[in-house]
Amino acid sequence: RSGGGVRWIESRSFMSYSSDGHPQRVVGVNIDITERKRAEEQLHRLVAELDHRVKNVLASVQAVSAHTMDASSSMDYFVAALDRRIRSMASTHELLSNSRWQGVPLRELLRRELSPYISNSNTCIKGPEVILKPEATQTIASVLHELTTNAAKYGALSKRDGRVSVRWHCAPNGQAPG
Repeated sequence: RSGGGVRWIESRSFMSYSSDGHPQRVVGVNIDITERKRAEEQLHRLVAELDHRVKNVLASVQAVSAHTMDASSSMDYFVAALDRRIRSMASTHELLSNSRWQGVPLRELLRRELSPYISNSNTCIKGPEVILKPEATQTIASVLHELTTNAAKYGALSKRDGRVSVRWHCAPNGQAPG
């Protein structure tokens, strides 16, 4: 187009011939298929992004399973720990998917990881609204999962009167607090 825009046109035509084989008439139509082409390009981009994310998830599962195996004293421990870690990863993936990969609230991530142990009196979660970028969400979820698991096995969540407090703040202009 004159303004530099590109349009995709599909042409269809039908040609009729006389009895002696000479072309007699052409009837045709031009169809603007630009939107269909844009949708196809978007689909190709989405498939490429999905491929990339699946490769990243599989690499993460591989790393988690190797780390879990190294830290395991028995096959039963390995299977149970790996199952918990993969469930945590799946839960985090669900949060990311529900947000359409726009980010996950830190508070929601904390609630998900602490949910098996949380009660009204044993946890305190406080801080301003923070939305984690998708790239950081899975990593932070893994850290929170490990901290929660350790608290449940050896720390505050392993005791009847134990209490876990998670607090955060945002420093103005990215500066460290005084």
